Amino acid sequence: MSIRTTARRGRIRGALALGAGGCLLCGIAVAVPADAATIALVPSVDCVAVTPDGSLVTAYFGYTNTSGASVNLSIGDSNELLPGIQFQGQPTTFNTGSYPSVFSVTFDPVIAPSVSWILNGLAVAATASSPPCAPGTTAPASGVTATAATLNGVVNPGGTDTTYTFEYGTTPAYGNSTTVTDAGSGDAAELVQAALTGLSPSTTYYFRLDTSSVYSDNGGTFPATSDGKQQSFTTQATPVITPPPPAAMALVTTSLPAGKVRTPYSAPLSAAGGTTPYTWRLSGRALPRGLWLNEKTGLISGKPLEHGTFKVTISVTDSSAPARESLTEQYGITIAK
Repeated sequence: MSIRTTARRGRIRGALALGAGGCLLCGIAVAVPADAATIALVPSVDCVAVTPDGSLVTAYFGYTNTSGASVNLSIGDSNELLPGIQFQGQPTTFNTGSYPSVFSVTFDPVIAPSVSWILNGLAVAATASSPPCAPGTTAPASGVTATAATLNGVVNPGGTDTTYTFEYGTTPAYGNSTTVTDAGSGDAAELVQAALTGLSPSTTYYFRLDTSSVYSDNGGTFPATSDGKQQSFTTQATPVITPPPPAAMALVTTSLPAGKVRTPYSAPLSAAGGTTPYTWRLSGRALPRGLWLNEKTGLISGKPLEHGTFKVTISVTDSSAPARESLTEQYGITIAK
């Protein structure tokens, strides 16, 4: 048997403990243990969709939290799917209110006649005979970012020509809808999606899946519509992008060119990293007579008036705050006659 959600596949864990009629933990909500209801967290089976050949059943689970506070239940004995591995996509944070179709599980009813969600000591089971999903079933949104989201739903045409669209907006009155799309006329339930872009950050959006079918009856036809249950999601806040710190300062100039007496001389100094603009200064011995340093640009220029080899120390300081970064380097300048 394979139990899976849209995100992962699971393995059966242990043997099947089947009750009368081959149903594992059948019923609406079975209490185990007695004190579990103190949190008032109740799981539910919203509906199931069965493939035309009956080989697979997709069950949609939801929950209601009437405790007045958000509840966290990690995956384990108080939050697990049976049979199968404990995690099959169920939530671990349960907000107050009713949340239908928060996740789905697909299973083979021949191998496991039912799949049960055990939540805080209460168990609810889905079977092929659970209430079928309506022609349009709204599922939770996915891929929610600050400005985008994907709307999800389940459409089962039931053998009639069916189209679908999603209504959405920032109020329960919606006000917007996606393009009407043909879902065909098959008998199998299928996942349908619509991608939304250009949404506003930190905003709650409401949506539902609407379907429209044309049925035949004694040679005539008549339209039928189905509005899925309302769902909502809240877009993420616009992320605050913090610029990376500037790279550490480094002197790019490693040596100075030679010059000649009474001949124009030009040697630009260069640095990288830190925060510009830089300030350049001489330390210790001055440049050969006739040359000077531009403290803003780092350019050494002029006409040297004396010859020889000179050792000069130059420092550069950036403009970062509150603490500035500074580097010092000693250079040699050779001036020929």
